[in-house]
Amino acid sequence: MSADRASAQAGDAGAAASAQVRLPVRGRGLIYGCSALALLACAVSGGLQWPIAVPLISTLVAGVIVLPLRESTLLSAASVVFTSLLDFWGWMIGPLPLVWRLPDVPVAPLFAVTTLLSVAVVHLCLSASQAAGQRLAARAALDRPAQPATHLEPLLDLLPHAMAITGADGSLAYANGPYLALIDKPAAVALGRTMRELWPRRAASLCAPHLEQATQGKAASFRLPFTTPDNVKREFDVFLSPHADTDAGPQATLMMLVDVTDAVRAKHGLIERESMYKAVIEHAPIGILTQVDGLLIYANPAALLMLSADWSGRAIGRPFSDFIVDKDREKVRRRIEELAQAPGFAEFRPYRLVALDGQKRDVELAAISVTRDGKQRVELFCVDVTEHRLAEDKIRQLNETLELRVAERTAELEAFTSSVSHDLRAPARQIMSAADIMLRKTGQPGSDIKPMLSALLTTAERMNRTIDALLELSRLGRAGIVPSLWPLSTMVQEIQSELAASVGDRSVSWRIDALPRVFADPHLIRLVMVNLLDNAVKFTRYTPNARIEVWADEYEQTVAINVRDNGAGFDMRQAGKLFTMFSRLHSNRDFDGTGVGLAHCRRIIERHGGRIVAHGEAGKGATLRFTLPHESHSA
Repeated sequence: MSADRASAQAGDAGAAASAQVRLPVRGRGLIYGCSALALLACAVSGGLQWPIAVPLISTLVAGVIVLPLRESTLLSAASVVFTSLLDFWGWMIGPLPLVWRLPDVPVAPLFAVTTLLSVAVVHLCLSASQAAGQRLAARAALDRPAQPATHLEPLLDLLPHAMAITGADGSLAYANGPYLALIDKPAAVALGRTMRELWPRRAASLCAPHLEQATQGKAASFRLPFTTPDNVKREFDVFLSPHADTDAGPQATLMMLVDVTDAVRAKHGLIERESMYKAVIEHAPIGILTQVDGLLIYANPAALLMLSADWSGRAIGRPFSDFIVDKDREKVRRRIEELAQAPGFAEFRPYRLVALDGQKRDVELAAISVTRDGKQRVELFCVDVTEHRLAEDKIRQLNETLELRVAERTAELEAFTSSVSHDLRAPARQIMSAADIMLRKTGQPGSDIKPMLSALLTTAERMNRTIDALLELSRLGRAGIVPSLWPLSTMVQEIQSELAASVGDRSVSWRIDALPRVFADPHLIRLVMVNLLDNAVKFTRYTPNARIEVWADEYEQTVAINVRDNGAGFDMRQAGKLFTMFSRLHSNRDFDGTGVGLAHCRRIIERHGGRIVAHGEAGKGATLRFTLPHESHSA
């Protein structure tokens, strides 16, 4: 590479020398013009005998000497031919016409012309001397073995980075292989050319002020975007430093271009990944915390929300175990310390976390230990499962309620089966028995079947009531609830009026207090009130001074309706049977009924979200109390 570069540099030096000989074009034209003028003047004014002929001829000779060989030969030949033609003209034809002669030629103009020619000749002599020296140097460079342009060249050729040395004028004096590959030009073309000729325009403009600073003796470094000839965008770290130990001159500059494209791309990729990682952490729905040396140094927004911290400063700087309930705090602290000493991954069983506002949350924990910046970091991941636990509890309660309802429905079905097998079969047997007796007594003298027909009719009516009760129970199980806000007092007064016929001439004292408005299904609640008030009237049938009371107790969320009488009452030990289907605490002889009324009431009240209870004492009366939603629930 060094030999080729030396040959190229020598060739470029020779070319430069030739260029410098050809530079004074005006001087050359002046020599040609003055030479022609001198020859013409010599011929017209007496030839060599003319006084000014000697300096003119001297000037002509000097011009011929300093001009290149080809031009000198051409000029000399032209002068000889021209002079010969003039002599031939004078010998063959005669003297020239008098108009061509200059009898009184002033000396001053001719002297001025001679002086001008002398100055031009001196200028040409200096230029020719310098060019001749450069030609000799170039020839010597071609003749001698190739030598490095600087003692650093062998080292620079080994470097993987692009290296170059530029002269004070910015022209390239040396370039190693990577530099020439970067600009995609051979040394013979690149050497001697400036940066603006070799580099892309934008890169050259960015580098120019730094290069000027380096030529003034100040080192410079900067980041340079560079587009290669094949349109590949790259980035370089450029380092410029003054360098005097070179043939490029005392103000030469050593340039090194380090390709940092891959590093920059990797850095940008790392920044993008860091940004993406940070965005994921910041917007993650789970709490993520970082603990170093036993103290929290970071908590994402989800973790701050979990800890009820309005800003990170309230949580940072404390051990994570401080937020665990007392009974598990030490255990969690030890687990985190063990993880910090032995890198790995660990899952914790669910713990209760105490937030800064005192709220307790159920969290599932996981942690991983990583090394970063020379320190062991424990990354904690917290999932708030409080709502999940509450949902599980709710599902458990619903399942228990469902199981209870299934048990109740099963009991109702069993009661229904018992009713079908007992309450309906017994009247059927009675009807069959009465019919058989009537058939046997038919035609017998003195037989009276009217009592039997009356008993048969009573039994059939009781069976019909039982069937109606079963149908009503089935309808209630399918009917939906349509709640609305309405006054309960009006309904109770209407029912009281309807029951007046069943009271007859008995003495019954009614006390109905002002009742509130309730938010419930009016049709279903009417069935409840009819059952309760009808039972109160029925079970006070044998009470001399019957008394029925209706009042309400209002609470924040519910309204409790009470119906009390002083009738037959019941034994509290049998209160559990009171709301069971087809279960009766009194015989049909004393008080008729189907045993499904209170069961209807319980189902209706429970479907409204309330409860119905009964309190009583045998012979002293009973109080039935049920709850309904307050009117505020209608909002």
